[in-house]
Amino acid sequence: MYEILPYSPELDQRFDHFVNHESVNGTFLQTRRFLNYHPAGRFTDASFALQKSGIIAVYFPGVKTANNEFISHQGSTFGGPIVSKAFYNGTKLRELLEEASQHLSQYSKVILKITPAIFSKENPDLLEYTLEHLGYSRHTELSNYTPLYKGTDPLSQCDAKHRKQFQESENFAYTYRELESDQDFETFYHFLELSKAKHQTKPVHTLADLHDLRRRLKKKLRFKSLWLGERYICGMMQFLFPETGTIHDQYISPDETFTDFHPTTAMHIHALREAVQEGFSKFSWGISTENGGNYLNENLYRFKEAFGAKPSVNVRYER
Repeated sequence: MYEILPYSPELDQRFDHFVNHESVNGTFLQTRRFLNYHPAGRFTDASFALQKSGIIAVYFPGVKTANNEFISHQGSTFGGPIVSKAFYNGTKLRELLEEASQHLSQYSKVILKITPAIFSKENPDLLEYTLEHLGYSRHTELSNYTPLYKGTDPLSQCDAKHRKQFQESENFAYTYRELESDQDFETFYHFLELSKAKHQTKPVHTLADLHDLRRRLKKKLRFKSLWLGERYICGMMQFLFPETGTIHDQYISPDETFTDFHPTTAMHIHALREAVQEGFSKFSWGISTENGGNYLNENLYRFKEAFGAKPSVNVRYER
């Protein structure tokens, strides 16, 4: 009933149109325009779609690992399956996922990182239920987001400590603005590397990656920063999901030698206020877990909760 449509570069525009306009849970993170920023050779692409009568029903952006595992997608926070609006019902969804599972049976393991509810146009409950009852095991990482309300100052949702820290920052004539020059970006990335190194990690993206993503994503990606005169204080990289009213805080990059006030608190309050003004309803903070969700960084999670953040989960299914 369904035809397997393996990925090839000439399908880029068709797949991207499906993700952006025909799916219930597609975001720019599953488009080829985003995924193709990864250089050739970084992954072995194994993406495919199922189509019926020439109409795409579901799309699995994914890679094949050296261990013959299929991961949807190793180069993106969220992968697949990305499901057509016309096929997102109880009968059709199970039918097409059963068909997809036959194709995926060639792999030793399948890992599906589905789009969370706060980024989806439709609630993912039906997708989650169907995957679980097709033999996939459910695994979660703890994330959170701050709900935003028109006419409500996000500062009022913060705890007393954060409110005090922000009030102290208002004694200084700093500016909140976009990163602009190449030198600005180099400064941002320098402090991002220092911040990650404290936790024995590195940024997921190189500086060249960030410049490439800016070119590719345009209105879906932006960089904000705080400056005291000519001095860089803090920066933030944001992914924008206007279709579901969500802004995601991808990176925070503070100059930790700056001690006149608390820069990350000031940075986040300005970002939250800007998001409200622009009509966004959710500010996503990302996961606070490590090792596939097995370890919760409680200090990091409490920091986010202090900005009025509520719990959410990033879910992956494995078989």
